[in-house]
Amino acid sequence: MKLNLNILNVSFFLILTGIFFLPFNSWDGISFLGEYYRDSCVLFFLLAFFTLLFKKKIKLPFHSPIFYSLIIFLVWAVLTTLINFETVIDNSFKQTSGIVRFLRQYFSLILAAVILPITFYNSFLNIDSKRLIYLIRKAIYYSFVVVIVYAIIEILVVKFNMINLKKPVLNIFDYFPFVDAKTDLRLKRISSVTFEPPALGTYLITIFSWMCSYIITSKSYLRFLPALLVIALAFISGSRAAFFIIIAQAIMFVFAISQSYQYNKLFSKILLTSAIAISIGFLAFAPKILNYVDNEIQSFKLNDNDHSLSNKSRFGIQYAMYQVFLENPVIGTGYGQQAFEARAKYPTWAKRNNWEFRLKYLNQNNKRFPPGYNLYLRLAAETGVIGLIGFLLFMTFILIWCYNNLNRQKNLLAIIVFVSMIGFMLNWLKMDTFRIYGFWICLALIFVNSTKKISNA
Repeated sequence: MKLNLNILNVSFFLILTGIFFLPFNSWDGISFLGEYYRDSCVLFFLLAFFTLLFKKKIKLPFHSPIFYSLIIFLVWAVLTTLINFETVIDNSFKQTSGIVRFLRQYFSLILAAVILPITFYNSFLNIDSKRLIYLIRKAIYYSFVVVIVYAIIEILVVKFNMINLKKPVLNIFDYFPFVDAKTDLRLKRISSVTFEPPALGTYLITIFSWMCSYIITSKSYLRFLPALLVIALAFISGSRAAFFIIIAQAIMFVFAISQSYQYNKLFSKILLTSAIAISIGFLAFAPKILNYVDNEIQSFKLNDNDHSLSNKSRFGIQYAMYQVFLENPVIGTGYGQQAFEARAKYPTWAKRNNWEFRLKYLNQNNKRFPPGYNLYLRLAAETGVIGLIGFLLFMTFILIWCYNNLNRQKNLLAIIVFVSMIGFMLNWLKMDTFRIYGFWICLALIFVNSTKKISNA
């Protein structure tokens, strides 16, 4: 019993360390980890998993319908590949066969959807619920402090041309683990300790609900500051989608606390303060706000010089995946296989004068497969409508859990999970990976909460 307790303590410490290092992925990484190669946090999560293997028994959340819905989706991902086996075995692209592609992609899926949440679940299970939330939040908070400090220096260098700060100040972060200090002086976008602005955006989406939780648990006037800093950094970073997703999360946070009678006064204060702040801000900066909104609308055009290249690539790949789905609507092409079919369906308007297709996506010498830019379209193309519905049912069960727990007393966890899930679901409209660590942490917390309720009953 003492050995098990020590193991659980070690695994939990490793997970907290991994949570701290969530954004630190600007280093060269470890190539054999595949799509996880940059993510320093996964090193600590895997160490926690291997630590847990010393236990005589790893518990699984068999009591949860959410867990069963996830398993059904994972099984279908294999079945649809087996059904399409004749095609899969003939697939070849970027020096990779269809079989190898499936094995790599499915391993990545199992790592994200099984190994990580089970590791989190077993490590969280014996910790007091309130203390667990606070410890996770504290690890995120300390990490965010580093992100903010780096970002402020980066803003001074990039936005205000204080180039002299880069070498003596910003490059100090090169000595920080898993960080390669760099700046984007050409596009003037901010990425902080992450490897690119969209990665920073995903990180900010992940932590926003946790920073909002200070508004609920703290009495200090500074309790709004962490959440406001997340919004500000998302705006300044230039990650358009992340900024609007976080705004949607903020609206959902206000909605969530409005559902709880214990936060009625807080809801009224937030609503009044927000209304006043928005009104003053709009009156003071109306021209700049209108110009920003117009620029963001223009940024989605395909003939815009500043954004046309990325838009053509993104929309072109999504269009091709949709065409693959139309040809394989029921069972899809097999998990991990859409890129083999999509390469012949990229539209001419997307490939024309687009070096990304020429040098990256259609270049056989470049072994990296094209990103899907939309998880739902990817699942539709690879697993058909059956797989897509299966995944959406899985997400629906999670949202049902959130709804059932939002109006309960002591519903801090439900609010955090609900706001986070809204962010993840919207974020999957622009990316196609399951490598969203915050999602699986939230899922494990749901499992832990359900287990403790059953135990108490």
